[in-house]
Amino acid sequence: MVSIPSAVTIPAPHRKQHMNLNSETFGPIRRVLAMGGLAVAAAAALSGCGFLDDAGTDTDEGEVSNAQLDAAGDASPGDCLPEEVLASDGKTFAVDCSGAEAFWTITAIEADPGVTASGGDIADTQAIYDVCGTEVGAQLPGKPWTDWNMIYDQTTGSVDYLFCVEAIDQPNAEGVVPVVPSAAGECFSSAEWNFGTFPCDSPAVDSTVVQVVEIDQAEWETVDAETVAMEQCTGDDWTYYIGAVDQFGRTAAVYCTN
Repeated sequence: MVSIPSAVTIPAPHRKQHMNLNSETFGPIRRVLAMGGLAVAAAAALSGCGFLDDAGTDTDEGEVSNAQLDAAGDASPGDCLPEEVLASDGKTFAVDCSGAEAFWTITAIEADPGVTASGGDIADTQAIYDVCGTEVGAQLPGKPWTDWNMIYDQTTGSVDYLFCVEAIDQPNAEGVVPVVPSAAGECFSSAEWNFGTFPCDSPAVDSTVVQVVEIDQAEWETVDAETVAMEQCTGDDWTYYIGAVDQFGRTAAVYCTN
């Protein structure tokens, strides 16, 4: 009988990117680009390491220009964004979908959605689901990464734009394909926030899929991954299990791995 160690759990941080919008009346109004659970490759930049260069504006490191905020107002579903979400030129929001920089596709975007944010988060997740669908952010085996994002006024909490993204099926700079593993023999890193598919010879790999147990959506919020593993992981090839937990605490799958 295979012994089952404690499950590997992945934290669900919200990541913030500050931006300034100048107001002739009130001076700078602090706005924030607040992340859901976007790919860990973008985490350092989104935590304030300054992936944006000053492109002829007066913005400080880690801040975006007024031009980018204005450009967000022109974005629409089907437009593309870079992996680090904001274009590196300091002027544009969306990027050319045929270019090497494109990583995400906008699937929905809503201006002034009537939602209030606080501390980089929206307390009522239903407001996110209403725009992005209930599967947003879920780690669904065989499906591309998805996520949500918003630009909001940090002073008032009013959300200016709420938008949803889906990863384009192509490897990023770290070599991970932004598609959730779904089949035996696929490899991934349990240290990553979003489970993506790595080449199995990648030094980042620490887990190989032996079996995937998909969870019915009605049970995502209540399922116990250990119970699922004990009952449904079969054979002697697996040595531990990992629950595919998303930013909302939902488990869409359990991986039996080695």
